Amino acid sequence: MRLLLLAAVLLGSARARAHAHEWVPIGEISALGGLHSFDGKSGSFSGNLDAAFAPAVKLSEAWSLLPSARAVYEGTRPLNDVLGTATRNQQRAEGRLGVRAVYAPVDSRWRIKPGLSYDAELLKETADEGWGRGLFDARRVAVGGELERLTDDEHSVRLGAGWFSVAYPNYTTLESRAALEFPGRGLSRELAGDRALDREGYQFALSADAPLGARAVATARATGAWSRFARQHLIDEGGQFMSETRQDVLVDFALAARMPHEWNADLRALGALELGVLTNTSNQNGYDASRGRFMPGFYDFFEWRAQPAATLIVGPPRRPVSASLRLGLKSRRYAHRVPQGATGAYGAGSLQTTQWSGGLSLSYPMARRLSLQFSFDRESSSSNTDFQPFYRYSYESTTALAGVRWEW
Repeated sequence: MRLLLLAAVLLGSARARAHAHEWVPIGEISALGGLHSFDGKSGSFSGNLDAAFAPAVKLSEAWSLLPSARAVYEGTRPLNDVLGTATRNQQRAEGRLGVRAVYAPVDSRWRIKPGLSYDAELLKETADEGWGRGLFDARRVAVGGELERLTDDEHSVRLGAGWFSVAYPNYTTLESRAALEFPGRGLSRELAGDRALDREGYQFALSADAPLGARAVATARATGAWSRFARQHLIDEGGQFMSETRQDVLVDFALAARMPHEWNADLRALGALELGVLTNTSNQNGYDASRGRFMPGFYDFFEWRAQPAATLIVGPPRRPVSASLRLGLKSRRYAHRVPQGATGAYGAGSLQTTQWSGGLSLSYPMARRLSLQFSFDRESSSSNTDFQPFYRYSYESTTALAGVRWEW
């Protein structure tokens, strides 16, 4: 609440001083409607709405203020990664407030950027579930900053650090009220209890970009987050709670390259490729209560990804027609999870998942600030396990949308 009040004060201050300082309002609203399907089952006509407002206020020669606000609604049965794998929802709504200050002294290559943000996410797992009652509704608060050093070639090196807190106010398992959460299958023992998913911790980031040859630009990024789950106690080999609580370390490394190409003033293209690895290390174990199976390091995984993309831009720079193609491949291996058959019997080896994704999008300007938007996205995930009542590893999802976007 204090962070919200501080953000409101900063936003109000920025607005009040807008008459005395340079004020650049930036925002957009997009409204898309269409059809979607999941595992071969088509949903009804639905849509997404996304509104963002991020004005820039120059307070002095050295100081600028960048408040932001965003609201998102997804009615196309979005997928969310809450428990470590895909969790299906009927609808999703999110609101975010943030503010960042930028200190950029004249004739200096250094930039200091402190900031804070608050995010509320609401998830409806069933169509008749009321908003604000979702099991995985989340509240996130983050406070931190970034130190940036500009290089001679107009690129930069950036170092960021911050504190965050994530709370799931409605989360509680059914262990205290029923013996089974899923029909005929026992609970995931380590997730039992109220607020077991709440966590707080620290995050760090180091990134840099530099020219790659005559036209391309390369970016390298390393991020890490340490999380402590204060209410989630470790599980021992007998399925009993220990005094210690769960701690996770998530590390992400990425390398990306972007290369523009211009045939003439009205025909341009941009190619991009990102390669990355993601790892999670946790001291939490897993315990299958229905089979008495203990699995140490249940949340440890290693993932690699490759994401190429290409955009074709036709027309004048201010209002062009653009078409984009996105592809993606991810492969994740859980070091200590064992694949299971359709009846739940454990096999041998390590559980693995492979995810393919692809997308097409088109933006066609209709007026000075209005454009038509079209998108088609396809995602397919497969796994070497057939038993998926707790975690969803295999699925197929398709979404086709059309609508408008208004920018200012």
